[in-house]
Amino acid sequence: MNVRQKLLGGYLLVAMLVAVTGGIAWQSSTRSAEQAAKDEAVRIAQGIALDVTLGLPADSENEIVQPLYFSPRALDNYLQRMHDIQHRDVVVVDALQYVLGDVIREHIGTVFDEDRGDEVGRTIEDGRSRVFVEKSEDYPDGIMQVVVPMHNRAGIRIGAVINEYTPLYDQMMAATRPAQYVTLVSAAVVIVLVLALGLGLSGSLVRRITSLTTAVRTIRTGDYTHRVPHDGKDEIGRLARAFNSMAEQLERSAREILAKEYTDSILAGAGEGICGVDAAGRIAFANEAAGRITGLGVAGLLQREAGVLLPEAGESLVNGTREGRLQRPDGTEVRVEYTISALEKEGHRIGAVILLRDVTRQRDLERDLRHQALHDGLTGLPNRKLLLDRLDHALTRSRASGERIALFYLDLDGFKRVNDSLGHNAGDLLLRTAAERLSAVLRPQDTVARLGGDEFAVLLEGADAATVEEMAGGCLAALGRPFVVHGREALVTVSIGVVPEAGRFADADEVVRNADVAMYAAKDQGKNRFLIFETRMHEQLLSRLDQESRLREAVHRGELRLHLQPVVALPDGQVSGAEALVRWQDPERGLQQPGSFIPLAEETGMIIEIDRWILLEACRTIRRWQEESPESAPAWVSVNLSAIHLDLPDLTDHVAYALATTGLSPHCLVLELTETVMMRDLAVTSARLEELRELGVKIAIDDFGTGYSSLGYLRDIPVDVLKIDRSFITGLVGNGRQQELVSAIVQLGHTLGLRVVAEGVEEAEQLTLLTVMGCKYAQGYHLGRPEPADELRAHLTVPALQP
Repeated sequence: MNVRQKLLGGYLLVAMLVAVTGGIAWQSSTRSAEQAAKDEAVRIAQGIALDVTLGLPADSENEIVQPLYFSPRALDNYLQRMHDIQHRDVVVVDALQYVLGDVIREHIGTVFDEDRGDEVGRTIEDGRSRVFVEKSEDYPDGIMQVVVPMHNRAGIRIGAVINEYTPLYDQMMAATRPAQYVTLVSAAVVIVLVLALGLGLSGSLVRRITSLTTAVRTIRTGDYTHRVPHDGKDEIGRLARAFNSMAEQLERSAREILAKEYTDSILAGAGEGICGVDAAGRIAFANEAAGRITGLGVAGLLQREAGVLLPEAGESLVNGTREGRLQRPDGTEVRVEYTISALEKEGHRIGAVILLRDVTRQRDLERDLRHQALHDGLTGLPNRKLLLDRLDHALTRSRASGERIALFYLDLDGFKRVNDSLGHNAGDLLLRTAAERLSAVLRPQDTVARLGGDEFAVLLEGADAATVEEMAGGCLAALGRPFVVHGREALVTVSIGVVPEAGRFADADEVVRNADVAMYAAKDQGKNRFLIFETRMHEQLLSRLDQESRLREAVHRGELRLHLQPVVALPDGQVSGAEALVRWQDPERGLQQPGSFIPLAEETGMIIEIDRWILLEACRTIRRWQEESPESAPAWVSVNLSAIHLDLPDLTDHVAYALATTGLSPHCLVLELTETVMMRDLAVTSARLEELRELGVKIAIDDFGTGYSSLGYLRDIPVDVLKIDRSFITGLVGNGRQQELVSAIVQLGHTLGLRVVAEGVEEAEQLTLLTVMGCKYAQGYHLGRPEPADELRAHLTVPALQP
């Protein structure tokens, strides 16, 4: 039980005592009133008894007083008058309890039997006054009665007087009630005041005591800044002032102890070594970090000469920061950075503080970061930044000494094919192998760098023309050998742009740019070669960039043109279908053939937009032709798809959109893909072609015989049309083996249920031989050149054969 509860308990006890006192006073006053009513009732009854037995006082001197006891009439008048005036009901009975007089006259002469306890009889017998309660049917709650004996003049008991004192009792109690209520209200007020005083006083005392106990708990936690109010001059106030004084002393002591602990903890836990040196230059203090860095431990450092221990410090221990290598007792070496700060007092040097830092890992990390910033992460070769830096220095030396330098810019031919077919891991392995081969070919003073992707650069210093040519040939030979990647052979070549006599150019960026231009020129001339930079190459590159820019806008500006080349049915020569070909109406150079811009479109990714334009335009043109002139309209149109387009996941959706937009029947559309494109990933290609065939379109193998030269794949790839490459048709006349090969291809296609079309028919003899071999379809300049649809439509006058 806490102090507040004890105080409240005491005040509650006082309140209870007040309440008990009030209750006792209430009961005492009640009992006093009851007793007074009884006494008064007895006194009145005794007076009545005297009046009845002795008679009423005489009104005159000569009047003879007669007892009312002997005069029934006088007794009745007396009792009636008592009832009317004093509102008292009195009954007079004789010794045998016969009623001599009663307010209710019918009861006179009857025996008084309302006294259930025989109080009247006992009073007549012993002469003692008694009080009892008369109960009857008329008064179930009872009537308060007092009975007193009647004595004659001789003192003999002759009966009794019964007086009802209920009204008197009620009067007495009514007179007592106000005093009782005053007592009750006073007790309640005193109780409330006692409780309120108890609550207030206990609250005040408890708050002050709680403040002290809270402060004690706070100090136990180590916080010595807490203070308590010290108002009041009582014992609690004096205790609060004593507590505050004690807290102030504890706070000062704690600050002093904490400062020392902080100092010791900082010195002991610091990651840097800290040594204190005395005036003689000997180590007087050392923390754990200093012992760990030096390898000597704290005990090994104490009293050791600091100038001998620290590298490059000297005996004077001059202020400043230095760095050097420190030999440990176990033979290891660390690189340390240390700062010396002298301690002076009154102008005299009394010692110094040495701060030691182990910077071995930091310097190693800085070296690694510099290496990563200047080297390729995959091959470990210098990167473009380091190459340019070395090239800048080489150019500076070349201008000063006349030393000849050269730069190679190398780009792998066919790397994307290996990367796409065998995966990026295989591509990374090929790049690392290529880097190793280049490094093996070059001289120690030369620099080979990876510029990014499959591009490399070689800086040759002290290289004359013969050396440049020899090194370029060595790079071609080294990278031309087959690469073994994950158990498979991969063939790539390299195109090299060469800038000899690089010192004649302004800066490193210009040298690299010119080498890059020469490399692109080597690619344009057939790849797998090196070309020396010439000024015209830069002009050609600018022309190429200009052409690329104009080609990007060609589709949006409506510069593409659709030409159709007829596909003729043999032997009757009717046009059955047409192949859609694209031309570019270049505003600057006129009508361009596909060979002048399709390779550029494939290289830049613009071929996708061109493919989609041809697909939509071809479907729209053939559908309109079929509606306007069905008797001469081709039964189908074939559209070429590029390799990039085949890789797109939404190819089927675009084909379906073209058919739905134009209304062309899917059976009237043939999609052509080269044999090489189809064989890149047989599983993926087959699934994609099946999606297209589910639309109802037909699939054609274009340039058959120029790719993998495998006939087995015809069984696995879902195709409908086989187009024999023009290279087989060109040498057909007069070449028996060629004729047998073409005849075999035709028969194979027919056996597999394919539509066989011979491309490149330019002579009548070729057409005759194909007819004899049973080839059903052919196309070529002999049968019709590509031309706009309107012009082709004007040339056709006979209905086309149905496929």
